[in-house]
Amino acid sequence: MKKKTLFLLILLSTQVFAISDLEKLLLKEAVTPEAKKTAKEYFLKRALDYKDLAIKYENLAKGPQGGKALSEMQNANKFKNLAEEAREEAIRYQKEADKL
Repeated sequence: MKKKTLFLLILLSTQVFAISDLEKLLLKEAVTPEAKKTAKEYFLKRALDYKDLAIKYENLAKGPQGGKALSEMQNANKFKNLAEEAREEAIRYQKEADKL
């Protein structure tokens, strides 16, 4: 189970953290109240997803992964950095949602 979770998190970590061009287009085209509501719900959901991802990374940074001490420290630092990036991305999505 831990290996599957670790693999999934590493796979997710390879994605680029940024608001995509498609999401920018969604913001630009959201002019009606209904479209703005839908866009806001989407951005709030993305923010929540990134917050959850940050928590998972933090948990991985805390726990041992069954390696040597040096690799454990490197993994912990890597997961802490990924958690911080995920939190920053959550803030970006939250700000975009607040603009709507």
